[in-house]
Amino acid sequence: MKNNNKEENIDTNRRRQWQHFKPIPSVLLRTPTLPKAADLSLICFTLLIQSAVGLVFAGTIGHWLEGTVPTYMAVRTTALALGLVVIGLVAALTHLSSLQRAPHALRNPAASWLSREVLLVPLFALALALTLAAHGLGNSTTLVVLECTALCLGSAALWAMTGVYLIKTVPAWNTSATILEFIGSALLLGGAISMTLSFLEKAFGWEPAFVVAAGGMCLGLLLKFVAVRPGIAAEHLACVRLWYPPPAMVMSAAQSRVTRLVLNGMGIGFVIAGGARDFQLETFTGLFILFAAEAAGRLRFYRLYGRIGL
Repeated sequence: MKNNNKEENIDTNRRRQWQHFKPIPSVLLRTPTLPKAADLSLICFTLLIQSAVGLVFAGTIGHWLEGTVPTYMAVRTTALALGLVVIGLVAALTHLSSLQRAPHALRNPAASWLSREVLLVPLFALALALTLAAHGLGNSTTLVVLECTALCLGSAALWAMTGVYLIKTVPAWNTSATILEFIGSALLLGGAISMTLSFLEKAFGWEPAFVVAAGGMCLGLLLKFVAVRPGIAAEHLACVRLWYPPPAMVMSAAQSRVTRLVLNGMGIGFVIAGGARDFQLETFTGLFILFAAEAAGRLRFYRLYGRIGL
């Protein structure tokens, strides 16, 4: 009798608890929301910095292999990369709630990926500015040293940016797909911009600059293809491990990634075809498709933020 009374009391208490539980209306869970200003600033910051890193790699290695590349080509590549970094930093500043507190982000570079990112991105911009100034000096040794420095700092900034999002308590981000996507974006967008610059200077054929840019785009697309499976698995894991439902999305994880792969392939085709036929509208259409596809993917990435626990 005592055991039966205990079980009845437990069941009664459970019913009382569930009476006070009010689930979130399904309408609120299924209604997509507009992008937030914070999301847009981070999308601009990450994509522009990654594009600059990829552009420096493709442009610098291309003119190293070519040897006889005109000086103004290297200057334009460096200047454009510097402009992308500056615009990205301005976009990042709009993400801050208080500019006076921005220096606090530099307090812990030994342990914080965010501190490393905040430190390395401006150093990358400084290296690009010095490289741009060194073009006027005519000292090839100094120029090569500065270009190598810019490449190293750009790589470090890209790696630090990736490390910021590898958070163990955010299952949708803490995956190899994040690393593959960020590096792939740098190679894909940077290679496309470098190839566009080459085409605008009437540099056609199997020249080193063209081959390096095309190779970068193809490698970036390959990395994004490899990231499809772990990315889908991470989204499904987030749905299981989070105590609250994920945000509403227009497409499923598989549909989104496959669609972006198709758009990226189309963008690469437009860029190459437009340059080969000396048709600038087609080339810039390809660039627009690439950036639009990457921006949509990055928006989905930020929307997937969900932390385990309270």
